[in-house]
Parts: sequence; C-alpha cells; structure tokens
Amino acid sequence: MKLYTLDASAWLRLFLHDGPVPESLGAVAADADAGEAAFVAPELILVEAAHALHRKRQRGVISDSELKALWADMRRTPIDLIRHWDRMDSALALAGEHKLTVYDALYLAVARHTGARLFSMDDDLAAAARKCNLAAS
Repeated sequence: MKLYTLDASAWLRLFLHDGPVPESLGAVAADADAGEAAFVAPELILVEAAHALHRKRQRGVISDSELKALWADMRRTPIDLIRHWDRMDSALALAGEHKLTVYDALYLAVARHTGARLFSMDDDLAAAARKCNLAAS
C-alpha cells in the first residue's frame, strides 16, 4: 500500500475547493477512501485545519453550519496521526536546513520517517519535499 503525508493545506484543498486540486492528490484521496493508499500526518494537521476553517467562519466565508459539515467530512478522511514529540528533533533540523517553519518541517519529518510522499499546497514546503525526494507527484 502506498503511503502519503498530507499537510493541512492539501487536506483543506480537497474539501474547500478554493483552488485547483492536483490530479494526483484527487486520485490518491480516492485510493485512500478505497483502502488502496494511506495518509499519515502529524497531529498538528487537526489544529491547523480547524484553525483555517475557524478563520473562514470569522471572515464570513463559511457559515457555522458549513464549518460543522466540512469538519465532519474532513474527519472521515483516513489519516493515521503521528505524535509530535517523536519527530521534533528531526523537524527542528529540517526547519533550519530548508528555511521552513517548524510547523511545516514537522510534515516533512513525518514523511521522511514513514517513507511517505508529501502533498502540500505550500510552495516552500513542496520545494523542500522535492529537495528531499519526498514530494508526491
């Protein structure tokens, strides 16, 4: 089974449709739903995604009911969550090496640790994943 790390920007893109969904991400999401691929991410993904939805609600982009429905749909995504503590040393090193935030480097650390390919809509994180040969195609 193929393993993919999903960051919050990619996870949100699947549900908010606020930009193009790369064809490969859509295909892998369908495979994950069918049990033919798996997603892995640091627990941080929950906080980042929930915060982004909250901000959209605050700005009036989505309503309370839309937030609840989106969050319920998103939580059905099969993602194995990895504890931060176990990957923090690696995340700190990767943040310095690639000039990333520690938040973003944590996704890269999880991808490296699990051998997963990383999906991100964030240009800097995607570039770092490419440099590490961890970018999903």
